[in-house]
Amino acid sequence: MKPLSLTEDPYFGFASGQPLFVKRQGSDGSDIYQTNPVKLTHFNPQSFSAKKAPGTFRIFTLGGSTTYGHPWRDTTSFSAWLREMLAEGDGTRRFEVINCGGISYASYRTAKLTEELLDYEPDLFIVYNGHNEFLEERTYRGAREGAAWTHSLSLLLDRTRTYSVLRRLAKPPGGGKPLAGEVDDVLARTIGPTSYVRDDTLRRDVLEHYYASQKRMALLAKTVNARVVYLTTPANEKDCSPFKSEPTPGLDDAQRARIAAWMARGRSLEASDPAAAFALFDSAARTDPRNAEVLYAAGQAALKARRYPEAKALLVRALDEDICPLRALPPMREMERRVARETGSGFVDFTGTLEAATLRDQGHAILGEPDFVDHVHLTVDDYGLIAQGIFAEMARMGLVRPRAGFTGPSDSGFARVRARILARLTPQEEGLGYHNVAKVLNWAGKTKDAARIALRGLQKDTVSLESIPSSLFVGAQLEREGQSERALPYYRHALRLDPNNGDAIRLMGQALLRLGRDAEAEPYINRMAAQDPNVAGTQEALAKQAYAAGRFTEAVRRLRAITVRDPGNVEARMMTAGALMNLQDPGAAEKELRALLAVNPNAADAWMGLGVVAESQGDVGEAIRNYQRALQLKPDMVDMVQARSALNALTGK
Repeated sequence: MKPLSLTEDPYFGFASGQPLFVKRQGSDGSDIYQTNPVKLTHFNPQSFSAKKAPGTFRIFTLGGSTTYGHPWRDTTSFSAWLREMLAEGDGTRRFEVINCGGISYASYRTAKLTEELLDYEPDLFIVYNGHNEFLEERTYRGAREGAAWTHSLSLLLDRTRTYSVLRRLAKPPGGGKPLAGEVDDVLARTIGPTSYVRDDTLRRDVLEHYYASQKRMALLAKTVNARVVYLTTPANEKDCSPFKSEPTPGLDDAQRARIAAWMARGRSLEASDPAAAFALFDSAARTDPRNAEVLYAAGQAALKARRYPEAKALLVRALDEDICPLRALPPMREMERRVARETGSGFVDFTGTLEAATLRDQGHAILGEPDFVDHVHLTVDDYGLIAQGIFAEMARMGLVRPRAGFTGPSDSGFARVRARILARLTPQEEGLGYHNVAKVLNWAGKTKDAARIALRGLQKDTVSLESIPSSLFVGAQLEREGQSERALPYYRHALRLDPNNGDAIRLMGQALLRLGRDAEAEPYINRMAAQDPNVAGTQEALAKQAYAAGRFTEAVRRLRAITVRDPGNVEARMMTAGALMNLQDPGAAEKELRALLAVNPNAADAWMGLGVVAESQGDVGEAIRNYQRALQLKPDMVDMVQARSALNALTGK
């Protein structure tokens, strides 16, 4: 019987899934392994000989989307750089580098994948994990309770057959929920980071599971005499605000008021007096030390004030306190070091490498742009920097014999490798990467950042279908900034590529309406209605257009389609009443207004409308009462001027 650590995850089981590689016959008739077609949604296409040729050193790179090469592909990934470096820098044997990076894959999934890869004659595994640990919903209820004796002993005993038998016999009921065979990430099922909440117990359990999964990979590798190199995974600290923040638990109302005042005052001083702004933000951070948004603001102010050590500490804390942790958490860095030490594996502190490069180039060690294109993914040159670190560690471990002239990044061999890699990054390929990044940022609600990156993508690529969302992101941001006219070319570009794109049709029609160009908007609005006549926004736009054109019967019909679903919609009810008054039907108008008051008795606009109806029918007393009621509810609102004027006229004041 195999030890438990080599046959199952100590926390979770997995539903049966498809293998990553399937055997096929190559063009020369020999057997090869190729990426399973059903896995190509998450993995790059790769292939290698079923029987490893003599003298070949086979490397599998494991991890999430960074290992995959996102936002680009394998051709510019750190796996690709390493292939070129090994071919250029060591002529003693043949190297194979097979990219097994899976988009959204967390450490427990890469550990499970390692079990399969043991059958393919591996010599080395390179592991770059950490950013995806919170993507899938998991529960550790039974796993933690049952682990009081099983998990605490596992680090010493989990390689023994006796422990494996005990664990299988005594597995507690209600343990961790089995995970699906393929990734079920939270991102794919939410409109934004809304489903994440602060859960310190879950955070602790995820970190423990991460450590166990990382260590398990080395134990698996040893069963086939393969080695492992672990890398630390840096994240964007400086140029990525938290995805979701929550105040520190237990704050009272007085503390919350002080924090709000400090934050407001600090924001007013950010541009003119960074030092004073930092002092205010720092006070807020000391009072609200677990609020990621407050910590990030304090870190940004410290950075502007050139107080770099404080800025680094605050921004790292902001990352650590992010309620939606889509970046590797700071404790994982030391976990990688610890696992490497305990298993005798290789180790590359790539976080430290990037900090040193940032310090050299920017005068501080705070990670962010230009190295990061989003919250975790790096530039193609930085993927090369990862490969350099791996190459150097392989040399230290005696796995590589560097040729003369290939001992450092300034050598000619590295220059040749870089030239070959960058030649693969065509403008369209580069643009596709930025389009992918923009989608994720828009999902996260970072619409301004999404538009900025989308524009960068459009500067490289405007021909692919992937440029459509980017065009819409840029256009929508321009409209948010009050520049509807400038948004139109972006919507037109999207419609040229896809004339039936519903979002582009809707945005174009609404932008033209905002600009008062109703005649131009009409065909887009009509197409919106044809695609989905029940969409409230479509009906509202059509109703407004009909009302403005004097087609009051049509306006009433469309507005009532809205109020059937939303009886308390003040704007729709008031427009309906107005249209009915124009149709000389004050009785029907009154019914609309009273229907609104049945849902919302304090709708001042409805009382004002009833005053207009009563006055049109000559009922001065009723008109006065309705106007007075409207003014009691909204005495200072601009739209009550009409009611006040009418009341004054009726009462002779």
